[in-house]
Amino acid sequence: MAFLLYKVTPLADGHRAYQQVKEVVLAGGGLIYEACKKYLGEADVGWTVSCKDLLSAGGYDTAEHSLVIDIAPNRKHSVDLFEIQSISGYSYPEWTPLMVTFVELFAGEEPDGDVQEFKRRFDDNRCNRRKVREFLYLTGGYSEGTWNWGGNSRTTAALLWDDAWNYFQQQIR
Repeated sequence: MAFLLYKVTPLADGHRAYQQVKEVVLAGGGLIYEACKKYLGEADVGWTVSCKDLLSAGGYDTAEHSLVIDIAPNRKHSVDLFEIQSISGYSYPEWTPLMVTFVELFAGEEPDGDVQEFKRRFDDNRCNRRKVREFLYLTGGYSEGTWNWGGNSRTTAALLWDDAWNYFQQQIR
C-alpha cells in the first residue's frame, strides 16, 4: 500500500480535481501517531482521528489536501484508490488494532492511457464514493513500540464495503 497526499481543488460542476503531491508516512511514528498521541495515557484507550486531524498533524492545509491510499501501487493495468475519512484505534500497552474508514475513488479502474499518470492527476466525476473499511494493526501502544504496521497480507487485512460491514455488525449484536 502507498499513502499519498493530494492537493484537492473544487470544480465548477461540484466534483473535485486531485493532484498527487507526495507519498506520506502514516505508521512508524508518522501521521497516525502524531494525530492520536494526545489520547494516549497510561491505560487502554480507544480513539478516532479524522483525515483533517491527520493532515493537521503533518502540517498540511486541511482545506486543500486529502489523504489517499493506493492499495495496489504496483498494478500495471488498473487503479485502486481510496480516500481516508478516519482512523479509529484501540491502544493497548504494546499494540493498536485499527479500523480505517475510507471512500472508494477507484476500485479496479482500467484507465485509458498510463496508469501512473492517471494516479498523478484525476477528478472524481466517475467515483461512486462507497464507504469501505479495513482492519489493520500497529506494533505500538500507549507505553511502547515502534508504531510500525503489523502484518499486512491477504490474511491479515480485508476491505469491507457496507454490505459486508452491515452483515458483520448484525452478527455481533
